Amino acid sequence: MCTVSYFKTKDSIIFTSNRDEKKSREKALFPNTLELEDRLLYFPKDKKASGTWFAVDDKGNAAILLNGAFQKHTSNPPYKKSRGIVLLDIVKSKNILEAFQEYDMSEIEPFQLLVFSDEKLLRLLWDGNVKHEILLNENENHLLSSKTLYNDSIENEREKDFRRFQINRNIESGEILNFHKKHQIEKEPEIDVSIKEEFLTVSITQLIIRKDKIHFAYHDLTENTIQHTKIERRSFV
Repeated sequence: MCTVSYFKTKDSIIFTSNRDEKKSREKALFPNTLELEDRLLYFPKDKKASGTWFAVDDKGNAAILLNGAFQKHTSNPPYKKSRGIVLLDIVKSKNILEAFQEYDMSEIEPFQLLVFSDEKLLRLLWDGNVKHEILLNENENHLLSSKTLYNDSIENEREKDFRRFQINRNIESGEILNFHKKHQIEKEPEIDVSIKEEFLTVSITQLIIRKDKIHFAYHDLTENTIQHTKIERRSFV
């Protein structure tokens, strides 16, 4: 939930997310499904808090969580509920943006969501005091990093590498996955040693949305395993 990329290719939309977590945290469960009134929701489930950082439904709507908003904040628990539960609450709604706008964020730790809904790409942020909505260009590629672990210097270097990565190439999902593996928290030279002793990139989740189908994959980096879920995309009608 700490590094997220968005790519639009000729025939697909690809989201990829690194989950940086404390080494002591229990492993997530994948896949999990939740049957809603008009659709099915798919997500990896965090065993500790029962929430998630990455969810997609069978209509191709997706939301990915990053900890923190515009800048690093001081964590001050206890909070009312986990951000992973907030994400689940919001994506259960038929309209993610409206759900975010109406959600009571008091006593919720700052976070941001990268949302793809009704063919629009949005960045939704809660900074601890105010909600923010940013419309992104869905025809451009994007890279987001969590402010809680990655400072401005690291983020700027990542952006440079991200731009170099896209030059003169037709981007494929495997290449994106390798880009994310290159930027695991333990491989970032500017990350403080004390952080690396506590945190690890435990998994990479990748979502490929095509016109008629959705491919959801969970790469467990601690056990070197991959789990796949193929979803038949449901019409918006």
